[in-house]
Amino acid sequence: MTTWTYKITIADKRVGQTVKEILIDWLVPQRIRGALRIKRAIRINDCVVSTNYRVNLLDELTLILEEDDFRTGISSYQPNTAKDMSVIYETDDLVIVDKPAGMKMHPHSPNENDTLLNYLAGYFVQHHTKSAGSDAKPYMVHRIDRETSGAVIVAKNPLVVPILNQMLKQKAIKRTYLTWVTGTMKRSSGYITKPIGIDPKNPYCRCVEGLNAQSAKTYWQTTTNSNTVSQNSLLRVQLDTGRMHQIRVHLASIGHPIVGDTLYNNIRTDNRMMLHSESVKISLPFDGPTKIITGAIPTDFPKLNNSK
Repeated sequence: MTTWTYKITIADKRVGQTVKEILIDWLVPQRIRGALRIKRAIRINDCVVSTNYRVNLLDELTLILEEDDFRTGISSYQPNTAKDMSVIYETDDLVIVDKPAGMKMHPHSPNENDTLLNYLAGYFVQHHTKSAGSDAKPYMVHRIDRETSGAVIVAKNPLVVPILNQMLKQKAIKRTYLTWVTGTMKRSSGYITKPIGIDPKNPYCRCVEGLNAQSAKTYWQTTTNSNTVSQNSLLRVQLDTGRMHQIRVHLASIGHPIVGDTLYNNIRTDNRMMLHSESVKISLPFDGPTKIITGAIPTDFPKLNNSK
């Protein structure tokens, strides 16, 4: 059985807090906190302690976790080393990788291995990557569409997955996109707040006010002189929610579908879909610093020299 071991030195801001208070602040799920307590798998300076223990400065907190502590299955993606992954940021807990347009996030069958998570599994094997004292494996945190390129977060062990998921839910992780849309925007910025649900005509598509619609909020802003290229506009977009196809559906709903979007734009082009995940802003788990991680703009994504 695989075991993951976290060793974290207590910083000033945590002095006097209980282990339970710290784990809650770190967004460690209740199920995992309970498993740590029952198994006596919490240590301070190599001594087993209860969750009521109050920490001191520079105490070393150790958490020992096993496979049965987690609700979700353990990552078992088939490693593939045929393609190099552009990892733009890496910690012991996660990687942020530049996904190429046209690559799927994860396989849909056991024999499929041409996806981002397969190539990351291969990357970890090639580099003998460790995470929390065990072999690192890829765990999906959020996804971007196959046709979308750019920065995406992937966890390296099962403990950090629910933590990052909760950070996304609490909007503690900010994702910024660049996109070329059809037509010239009449305003410089705006919010789109139309709920998104399943398209009753096509279950693989989404539409505003669709079946089982959920609230959705998208902020967009034009970049400098972005309407000078082929009567299209270059936007910078941020999400407050994470609905399927949200950016694509919202922009199409205001009459400015994404260039090259084969689902939501009736104007056909030879281009790829012009949506790129430009950057991720994240406060790293376990009291880590806040980072803004920006990848390179791909060569098949036109960008104005005077854009912001």
